[in-house]
Amino acid sequence: MNIKNYLLDKKADLILLGMLLFIITWFLRIFKTNTAVTVIVVGLFILVEVVRFIMDYNRRAGFYNELVDNTKRLDQAYLVLETLNKPEFIEGEMVYETLYDINKSMNENVNSYIIRSRDFREYIELWIHEVKLPLSSMGLKLHNLIESGSKNEADTEIYKKLQAEVRRLDAYVDQVLYYSRSENMEKDYHIAKVPLSKIVHETAMEHRESLRDNDIDLRIENIEDMILNTDQKWFVFILGQLISNSIKYRRDSVESYVKIYADGESHIYIEDNGVGIPEKDIKRVFDKSYTGDNGVGKAKSTGMGLYIVKTLCDKLGHEISIESEDGEWTRVCITVKANEFYEVM
Repeated sequence: MNIKNYLLDKKADLILLGMLLFIITWFLRIFKTNTAVTVIVVGLFILVEVVRFIMDYNRRAGFYNELVDNTKRLDQAYLVLETLNKPEFIEGEMVYETLYDINKSMNENVNSYIIRSRDFREYIELWIHEVKLPLSSMGLKLHNLIESGSKNEADTEIYKKLQAEVRRLDAYVDQVLYYSRSENMEKDYHIAKVPLSKIVHETAMEHRESLRDNDIDLRIENIEDMILNTDQKWFVFILGQLISNSIKYRRDSVESYVKIYADGESHIYIEDNGVGIPEKDIKRVFDKSYTGDNGVGKAKSTGMGLYIVKTLCDKLGHEISIESEDGEWTRVCITVKANEFYEVM
C-alpha cells in the first residue's frame, strides 16, 4: 500500500472533509468571525485531519505491506500469519482473525489428508509384504521344478517362463514398496559404513537368475576397497533397478554384459552395451513415468524405475547421472559424497 492508493481509497472521506471545511468556513464568515480566528480554526482543523490521516496510513500500510511482502517472500505462504503482529485497527484485526480461522481450517484439512495418506501407505506396505510371501513361495517351487528336471522339455520351458513372470511381478511389487517409502524414509532408514563389494554381491545374488536366463555377463571390477556411507538395503535396490534396466534394454545382436566398477574414491559406475538412450531423452530419463522411444516393442516399461532411483539417491545424499550413446552403450554414475552428518551419526 502506498500513499496514492491510500488517498484514492479515502476519496469519499476527503470529499466529505472538504465539504465540512467549507461549511465551517462559511459559518465563521456569516457570524463575522475575526479573520485571524477563522484562519486558526481552519488551520487547526486541517492539521488534526492531516495528523489523523498520517497515523491511520502508517498503521494500515505497516500491516498490509508486511502481509504482502512476507507472503511473497515465504516458500510456504500459508505460514505468513506466524510472521505478523496483531494490528491495532478494526479492519486489520478482522483480516488477522479471518486469516487465523482460514489457517486453522486448512491445518485441520491437511492433517486429515495426512492421516488418510499415512493409513493408506501403511496398508499398502502391509499388503506388499503379504503378497511377497506367495510370490517367494511360487518362485521357490518353480525353481525346484526346473532344477529337478522334467522328462517333458515343454513343461520345463513353461516353468522357466512362469519363473520369469514371477520375478517381474516381484520386481514391480518392490518398486511399489520403495516408492511408497521414499516419502517417509525415516521409518526404514539406516546409514552405516558398508563395503561396496558386499552390496554388489547381494545385488548379484538377487538378479543372478535373470542375468543367466538372458545370457548377460556380469562383470565386476575394482570395488574391493571402497566403503560407502549409505543405507545398504536402499543401495541394493538402486543397483538392482539399474541392472534390471540393462536386462530389459539389452541388444540381441551382441554378447551382452553389465559392468559394475568404481574409481576407488566416491564414484560407482554401472555400464552396459544395450540399446542405449537417444540424446534427446537423456535429460528426461529420471522424470516420472517417462519411458522414451528406445526399446518400444522390446520391453514394457512403467517409467518409474529410474524416477524412484533418482528419488532415493537424493534422499540418501548421493548424486546420480547418466550418459549414453544411442544403439551402443549406457553408463550410470552414482557419486557417494563424504557427509559430515553421517560421520557425526
